[in-house]
Amino acid sequence: MIFMWNLFKRIKLSFWFYLLLTVIWLFSRQVNSTTSIEISGADDKPVGRYQVAKLNFDHVSDIYAITLWILLGCLAKIGFHMSHKLTQRFPESCLLMVLGLIVGAILYGTKLSSQKAYVLNSDTFFLFLLPPIILEAGYFMPNRPFFNNIGTILLFAILNTFFNTFLIGTTIWAFSFTPIYGGVEFEMLHCFVFASLISAVDPVAVLATFVEIHVNDMLYIIVFGESLLNDAVSVVLYRLFEAFTDMGPANILPVDVVLGGISFLIVAGGGVFIGIAFGIIACYTTKFTSEAPILEPLIILIYSYLSYLTAELFSTSGILAITFCGMFMKQYVEFNIAKKSNSSIEYILKLAANTTETIIFIFMGLSTVSDEHSWNTGFVLVTLFSCAIYRIIGVIIFANLANKWRLVKLKSTDMLIMSYGGIRGAVAFALALILDENKIPRKKEFVTATISVVFFTVFIQGSTIGPIVKYFEIKCKEFEEPTMIAKLSNRMVDYIMSCLEDLSGISGKHSLRDKIRTYDRDFIKPILLRDKGLAKDIKLMSTLQKINELNVNRMAENPIFVLPPSHTYNQLANFGGTSPRIFIDSDQSDVYVPQIKILKTESFDETSDDEDYSDLLQNAITADQSRTVKRYRRLSQFEDDFDIAQKKLLTRNPELNQFRMDVLLEKEVLNLTTIQFSFQIEKCFFNLILI
Repeated sequence: MIFMWNLFKRIKLSFWFYLLLTVIWLFSRQVNSTTSIEISGADDKPVGRYQVAKLNFDHVSDIYAITLWILLGCLAKIGFHMSHKLTQRFPESCLLMVLGLIVGAILYGTKLSSQKAYVLNSDTFFLFLLPPIILEAGYFMPNRPFFNNIGTILLFAILNTFFNTFLIGTTIWAFSFTPIYGGVEFEMLHCFVFASLISAVDPVAVLATFVEIHVNDMLYIIVFGESLLNDAVSVVLYRLFEAFTDMGPANILPVDVVLGGISFLIVAGGGVFIGIAFGIIACYTTKFTSEAPILEPLIILIYSYLSYLTAELFSTSGILAITFCGMFMKQYVEFNIAKKSNSSIEYILKLAANTTETIIFIFMGLSTVSDEHSWNTGFVLVTLFSCAIYRIIGVIIFANLANKWRLVKLKSTDMLIMSYGGIRGAVAFALALILDENKIPRKKEFVTATISVVFFTVFIQGSTIGPIVKYFEIKCKEFEEPTMIAKLSNRMVDYIMSCLEDLSGISGKHSLRDKIRTYDRDFIKPILLRDKGLAKDIKLMSTLQKINELNVNRMAENPIFVLPPSHTYNQLANFGGTSPRIFIDSDQSDVYVPQIKILKTESFDETSDDEDYSDLLQNAITADQSRTVKRYRRLSQFEDDFDIAQKKLLTRNPELNQFRMDVLLEKEVLNLTTIQFSFQIEKCFFNLILI
């Protein structure tokens, strides 16, 4: 009781403040916004007078309502996270849905607003709320684990979805011949339409649940990859059975089933093709944005959203389109755009995804309180039972099938989490809402059953999956710092396995990866990358960039750790007047290593502004040496390599300017040395294998 009272005291002000705004908004919609003052003239005709002020809510009503909903979500999440005990026991999605239920009950009971104003609209969901979440997931998708498990993902996304759809539909239709439904009849094709939308795993719900429990990358990629790719299967089956309903069972021919299979290839392949095509255009466009870097985040977001809309325009999978567009762009655009643009894209995507996810779960709770329901206990129980049982059976069957070729086998505990992670969400509910009641008379029963399944999977499965992971001691995600030795070791193993496959005459995934990498290096990167020097090995440069970012963070905390750990303090301090030379390759000329100075510890105390000094050193590590000094432009993010405060700092401390140039030159030599050394290692191992 004390805990609940403290939580209530923390959030009650924000909660009542929002409720007050909501009541004002709803009440204002019922009154006349003009409120003009009228008097009667001599001819009894009303004469309007000048209004000092008036309420013009109709002008801003829609935007005002959207802003209030976003504010509600923000205040709710702040209140939830202030109580760690509450968030540890329940997922954030559950708490948001409960909040939606409370607000929906208030609106429904007071009749202050029509149900159309707060019930989730399918067009709003698919066109505005869903794309940011999928784009954020695709853009930050770990590509290597995804493609390493692509066979297992496709197995679950295609075959398991077909398996669940047909068994769930058959079970629901078979029980209609029993008295469990209370005499309510369900046609076979209608049951299959419902099964096609309820059998697919929801990407939004899976992402919200699995991110909180921090499972290992393999489980996360398999379940989340399945939820992304089964969109094509569920969309095709949904449209197929809906078309069969319009045609009538008597008019269905075998050729229609064949055309449905072809439609699956078009929907899936078309979505992937459109996504990659827009990704290529986006990467090529960023080659020419060096003069207007402030537009780079906008270009990335627009091309991504256009890929989704174009896929929906041609009736292909928009989810696949925006997923592969984000995955493709991430590999190239981060080396074309400015560092600040990279940071802006990261924060914008995470902000948009988090905001829309919050709105979706709140509206799920709001939409539950409406008249668009018809409760049938038997039908709801049969649906819940079918979804749970067939999910478990399907995972066991296809996981054991996948283990026949997997190097890392799926254990029984992994199968348990995969079965338990089959969470349904807003995608199924939005598909249920767009059913035509004239063609499918049992639409209300389907909507009610969909809501029941969503609440059961989100609340019961989503709340208990965390304790299950801890109880069975399932391996969680490990956060490791990137190292060049790890990247080089992985590359060496890839080359060894590729050579072994070539020598044995087997065309496996390592040979395919090597061919794709060669084609990418020789043809794609020279076209899409602004810097031609990065075309040799972009992955090594990416790892080196991450290491530099970590060094910058450490340097901000302790400025002594400025230079790379490969050099000791004494070695660098002993760099005197001589300038050593390092031979990187026998075919290349020697590279000049400049004299490097180490600032004494007393110089740190002389700096009056620690923040300015930290910013200066951060730019010293991350600044691009090829960037030239430009005059200030409206579309440029930089006036110079430093801002005014940093220039003043350099004026007060000339030694810092020399130190900055030394660090920049040493960084470039270190980068070049590391890359060339990695190529020499790869060549040596490759020659040894051939011998």
